[in-house]
Amino acid sequence: MKGKIWLCVLLFAALASVPFLVPHCGWVALFAYIPLLRFADLCEEGEVRRKGWFLYLAFILFNIATTFWINWISIPGAFFAITLNALQMWVVFRLFIFSKRYFKGGMGYLFLIVMWIAWERVYQNVEISWPWLILGNSLATSPVLAQWYEYTGFLGGSLWIWLGNIFLYETYKTLRRKSESKYDTRGKVAMCLITAALIATPIAISLSLYNSYVETDDPVEVVAVQPNIDAYTEKHGGLRQEVQDEKMLNLVRGVITDSTVFVITPETYTFQYDLDKPETNVTYAAIQRLLRDYPQTSFILGAITYRLFPTRAAAPYNAHPVGDKWYCSYNTAMMIDTTGMRNYYHKSKLVPAVEIIPYQRYLGFLGKVFELFGGSMSSYGVSDEVHNLTSKEGTDVGVMICYESIYGEYYRRTANYGAQFTAVITNDGWWGDTPGYRQHFRYARLRAIETRRDVVHVANTGISGFINQRGDVIQRTGWWEPVAIRNTVNLNNKKTCYTLYGDVTGRLCSFMFLLLSIALLVRRLTSK
Repeated sequence: MKGKIWLCVLLFAALASVPFLVPHCGWVALFAYIPLLRFADLCEEGEVRRKGWFLYLAFILFNIATTFWINWISIPGAFFAITLNALQMWVVFRLFIFSKRYFKGGMGYLFLIVMWIAWERVYQNVEISWPWLILGNSLATSPVLAQWYEYTGFLGGSLWIWLGNIFLYETYKTLRRKSESKYDTRGKVAMCLITAALIATPIAISLSLYNSYVETDDPVEVVAVQPNIDAYTEKHGGLRQEVQDEKMLNLVRGVITDSTVFVITPETYTFQYDLDKPETNVTYAAIQRLLRDYPQTSFILGAITYRLFPTRAAAPYNAHPVGDKWYCSYNTAMMIDTTGMRNYYHKSKLVPAVEIIPYQRYLGFLGKVFELFGGSMSSYGVSDEVHNLTSKEGTDVGVMICYESIYGEYYRRTANYGAQFTAVITNDGWWGDTPGYRQHFRYARLRAIETRRDVVHVANTGISGFINQRGDVIQRTGWWEPVAIRNTVNLNNKKTCYTLYGDVTGRLCSFMFLLLSIALLVRRLTSK
């Protein structure tokens, strides 16, 4: 029995990792979770000692294989991210194993599906959040199979993946049983046909949508800048900002034309940017000098900004005192043109312990704890809501900063609020040459499909690139090269079903989870 348990653990960790690591292998997710379902049956069939530890090990190995690269930023941070994320997965699946005592047949599987998707939905809306491994993201390596995300979003992918695994596993169990009558044979055939239809129908719909989709024809020229500033040795004073600016602007000058409408830089490109006195920032001044020669161009700049407040009452809750004033920092994207700084957006989905002290209003002491492990002492300020950056010509650009682009429900609001294309600005250099930055770039392809908006993904060290409304990569850079690339994006004002209505799948599953939880509690109490 123990050999079977080990096989389930190792096979799950290996198969579930493949869609996140290997290009064009998103389809593997449709059967990668069968070893977990087999594990649950083994627990039900026999007395498996320490089954909780085996299950937790399976999720730990899966998280390590797919997100080990977090340790480049912080080893303690990687430890907490991996162990806590695995713990949440463990809790969900452990509850499923428990529920099998009271929910028989399809009811137990239904409980698993709605519980898992409800967790994925809630996980995107809390301050301690790391939804990198949401199941629907598995199809990022095979976006041609995910074209129907424009209707359901990525949680629709999570639903399909669980249904695929469950039906394939039950079909396997059905085929193994000996047929005692012609009705058993008919049942096996019916099960095979249902499973085949369940898997093939979304694929056929996706291929049809992919081949028939016609991109809107409203092009504007955009330059994406990948300055390749070493995040560990050249930022934060290692290389003077004036030198960085000259390096970046020389790249821009090599590709910009009189038709260029936008130039976009990565996240946190410049520092010490006073929102009330932008003219005092050296990068702002350098950009203004460039724009004299290209007055038709707008610059989207990523910066660490700050604002001073005269009193504590006027400042946000996370501000801290500086002399007789209060100081608050932000991770900001802003639109700059010849008229000055037009508008800006502060990153709102912040990295726990690095950019935000979770629930700082109530747990302010955590700042000192995180500082001991190389984290932040205080939280950045945030924008109250998603809002787009608007050029003087009236073009709305949605901007997602860093890993905000993995929050599909949050991301789709940019399009719902009028964004005509989206820029994802990031500094993926912290992760080194690991799967992390490649996964991040792939997730932008799913967001393009969900909203049917072109995406310009701009990273400090790579990958930067242009993604069209079908999720195709039109142009991309390599890793660790200083380069600026120019291409066109097509503006789009049409809204997809997902853009308009959001995570209907997640809301429905959350409601069903509450109902089934009550039913489980009642059965548990009445069984005594």
